Amino acid sequence: MNDPDVVPEKLKSPISYKILLLIFAFGIGIYFIINTLGEENSSNLIFVLSVVLAAAVSTASLTVSKRYWSTQVFGRSYLALGFGYASYAIAEVIYYTLDIILEVEAYPSVADIFFFMLYPLALIHLILNVKFFVHKFSSKQLLILGIIPIVFVITYGLISFQELEEANFDFYYGIIFIIGASLILSFAVVGATLFKQGLLGIAWLLLVVGILLNAIADVWYYILEIFGEYFNAHPVTVIWYVSNLMMIYALYKHQKVI
Repeated sequence: MNDPDVVPEKLKSPISYKILLLIFAFGIGIYFIINTLGEENSSNLIFVLSVVLAAAVSTASLTVSKRYWSTQVFGRSYLALGFGYASYAIAEVIYYTLDIILEVEAYPSVADIFFFMLYPLALIHLILNVKFFVHKFSSKQLLILGIIPIVFVITYGLISFQELEEANFDFYYGIIFIIGASLILSFAVVGATLFKQGLLGIAWLLLVVGILLNAIADVWYYILEIFGEYFNAHPVTVIWYVSNLMMIYALYKHQKVI
């Protein structure tokens, strides 16, 4: 089988809306399960799902990277995405080990380094793909790339100062992650608009929507952390799972393009 050099505008294997409905149904089901189990009893289930799904995204991304390695963009961009989610899975293991098994403070910890690495690696994936198909950004795209990070950083800053009343360690630590998540969000929005131009098809759109949902969940999480309102059974946890499942499905469809 020859490596594909060109991505067709339409997929030969159409998207199954039944699978998308199953993904959202899974998210709703998990939400009710973890709320039924309670905060303490749901910890193990949440940990297992987080690691398994992140590892699955990583494996699927690396599989796509291997298949498209001879192409100009896809091999390297999906390699970066695969490493990003591998780093995320490692972070979850470290965090769980520190917090649950060793019962020591997991914030801040070395796990945060691995959590953060998802941002530059996912950003590399998005930039490589977007720049390959858009050699020059339009004014609208530049506005999106600029305004989203600015709005989220300012919003986070105002909320943080209102709650923390000073620019302390938690403020600066949180804003680093907000910047990373908002940059991912801005490029994901631009990437999603490319679907209208028929450049990568539905598989690309699904993947970008998955990345988009993950970035939204991250921003939401760090705002919740300011007020100490995040807990395992919070809806934001389910958004991470739905995001991962959408990406896994998108990566599977990406392999069926040719």
